Amino acid sequence: MEKKTIINWFILFILSLMWGSSFILMKKSLLVFNYIEVGFLRLLIAFVILSPLLLASLRRVEKKHIIPLLIVSLIGTVIPAILFAKSQVFLDSSVAGMLNALTPIFTLIIGILFFNRTTWNTRSLIGIIIGLMGTYILLSPSTIENNNILYSLLIIFATICYALSINTIKDKLDTLNSLDIAVISSFFSAVIPVVYLSSKNTNTVITKIYLHFDYFIYLLILGIICTSLAIILFNFLIKRSSALFASSTTYLIPIFAIMWGTIDSEIIQSHELIGISVILTGVFIMNYKRV
Repeated sequence: MEKKTIINWFILFILSLMWGSSFILMKKSLLVFNYIEVGFLRLLIAFVILSPLLLASLRRVEKKHIIPLLIVSLIGTVIPAILFAKSQVFLDSSVAGMLNALTPIFTLIIGILFFNRTTWNTRSLIGIIIGLMGTYILLSPSTIENNNILYSLLIIFATICYALSINTIKDKLDTLNSLDIAVISSFFSAVIPVVYLSSKNTNTVITKIYLHFDYFIYLLILGIICTSLAIILFNFLIKRSSALFASSTTYLIPIFAIMWGTIDSEIIQSHELIGISVILTGVFIMNYKRV
């Protein structure tokens, strides 16, 4: 296996660990903060971490980058942050992680329909189909019946947003480096949270943070590691591999989501483990000799 391939798979693993842990972090923070606070505070924390690099990154932005960066920021970051937080008020963290595995499927579909992707071969399609079968096993009718369908659909819509963002980064932002994309998109993503929180009683949020700082720590980890650092790594991975390969992080994410769910006493059923095995088979087939 080539050195580049090893590095790509290592980054994929680290990203999957980060994002796979984000669901349990959201679940814990939702015990004190409402879903809008969780989504927006996460984005604000991420921006604070990246803000020292903002001026330098802005100097490298061209006019043609503005709209793609807005797509990545609003559609690929702000909307999913709110949708996932909202859905996890009602869904287990492990289920949210499983549903997130739909992202590569929508990445492929959107890439073909809107970005003229023609390099994905039969092996990729077979891998996607196998991955979809694994997702169906994970979300068997018995699982769906025990959860609110509406909130499952919110996560599915969020994965469509992710897919659009992934293709946009690969197709429209190829001349910007990974760090600049992360910094500037984080800046745009912070605008709405700042406006929203400024229009509310800011003292209430600050007091809540002060009184429940142990829960705020979950948000700090979510914003610093699972958002700002993860975005940099993710953009870097897209540039050095492919949009489809990078989106495969969402195939591995359920493993860590289920692991944390188990630790938190969520009930994990045997068909979910079978589904993960099928999904990983699809990932291998889809990415074999691709990266």
